[in-house]
Amino acid sequence: MQRIVPTRILYLMSIKILFAFLSCIFISSVAKSQAHNHSIDSLLNNYNQKGQFDGSILIGSGSKVIFSKQYGLANRQFNVPITPSTRFPIGSITKLYTAILILKLQEEHKLDINKTLNNYIPEILPKSNSNITVKQLLIHASGLPKEKIAAYEKRYNIKDFISNNIKDTLLTKPGTHYEYNNVNYVLLGAVIEAVTHQSWKQILFEKIIQPLDLHNTDVIKTDSVINNLAYGYHNYAFGNLPAKPLRNDGFIYMDNYASAGAIYTTTDDFFKLHLALTDDKIINAESKRLMYTPETAFGLVDHTEYFVTLGSYRGTRTFKGQTKPIDVIERTGNINGFNTIYIQLTASKQTIIIFCNTDAGDLSKITNEVLSMLISAN
Repeated sequence: MQRIVPTRILYLMSIKILFAFLSCIFISSVAKSQAHNHSIDSLLNNYNQKGQFDGSILIGSGSKVIFSKQYGLANRQFNVPITPSTRFPIGSITKLYTAILILKLQEEHKLDINKTLNNYIPEILPKSNSNITVKQLLIHASGLPKEKIAAYEKRYNIKDFISNNIKDTLLTKPGTHYEYNNVNYVLLGAVIEAVTHQSWKQILFEKIIQPLDLHNTDVIKTDSVINNLAYGYHNYAFGNLPAKPLRNDGFIYMDNYASAGAIYTTTDDFFKLHLALTDDKIINAESKRLMYTPETAFGLVDHTEYFVTLGSYRGTRTFKGQTKPIDVIERTGNINGFNTIYIQLTASKQTIIIFCNTDAGDLSKITNEVLSMLISAN
């Protein structure tokens, strides 16, 4: 006599089989992720033990943090370890914040990046330089000369920084030549102040820091005590051996970099900014598209595979085990011994943020090795 299995029992059996199958996939995925994180941790521990990496790293996949860890010392004199709350001066990654503020003010119809500086700050630059556009500052095509080291030996506000350190001359015709220059972004800070009638720092707080609850982000004030701020150390080795002993960074007025390089933050806070950009919460989708569109007229810049964008760089990287170049958006910074990098892999939505407080290691090489591990794990 044939036994008929009730439909409900068949249903329950299929559910159990499906659950077991999904559990196997989940366990396999977790095991793979743990092995992958262990490989990254081993790599960075190795660099730390060789004296070539002290810093904080955060890796994101979409909106999730998939790896976050700290290595080495925030203060060598007192043997203070780097922790998740250690704040790092991020150097020229500050320029990304400034580009965001400029585009936000354009959304609010307070400026137009295609208009010239004589519309906003006619009293700061001589007439011969006043036809530079805001966009030309954003893409380092102003033609203005760079500042001298003396610009950081005494404290200046933005207007005094320009008037005391920038000569009445142009090296190239505006809009015709790319030349990286902090002066461009210091001037953008002056534009922000002119159109808002507030300080650049106030606008930074109003538009970015407060809305995103970035409690560990602020602007450096050199002679102030800043809790949890990492000390900087240098030997200019950048991964080359044998290396000289690390030294304390020399004294400069970092705050003079202003909108070109004076922000400090943590990897966690910076990831919040990244997510706000991703979700169009800090600037709208059109502004973000404009910000990340490569400026191809100048070709690849600074001996890289990147085109300049508004506040960042975009191009391709080829990693170990890959046959095709991968589209990336990148922004780096360095100031004294501090070295920082922020990379987005646009296709996979993966992000890597690394903040260091020495220049003993080759951060570009370390980043490439970490990214190769990320990509091979996919």
